[in-house]
Amino acid sequence: MNWQQLPLQTSIGEGKDRQVELLFESVRRKLIQITLRNGAILAKHSAPVPITIQAVAGSGALYIGEAREVAELVPGTLVTIEPGIVHEIQAQPAVSILLTMFPEA
Repeated sequence: MNWQQLPLQTSIGEGKDRQVELLFESVRRKLIQITLRNGAILAKHSAPVPITIQAVAGSGALYIGEAREVAELVPGTLVTIEPGIVHEIQAQPAVSILLTMFPEA
């Protein structure tokens, strides 16, 4: 099949404070929906490949780089981050994001 419709959740209901769901994985991309509730934090980390973070529901803050520049995560926000850049996400009070990773083929 040359295409696939994915079950992206566009509202935040009840659930764990930190919920991670793999939506799609192929050689050239990986899509993960991450939902953080009750002010949960996705601690500082970096990715070895380029990524995008798109807010799909709720609100949160994305802290980027050593200077901790802030990008507000609200529906419609899309942020691109290059490999190796440290970032952290904090729910305010709950946020759901679509993470897209672009592994090297």
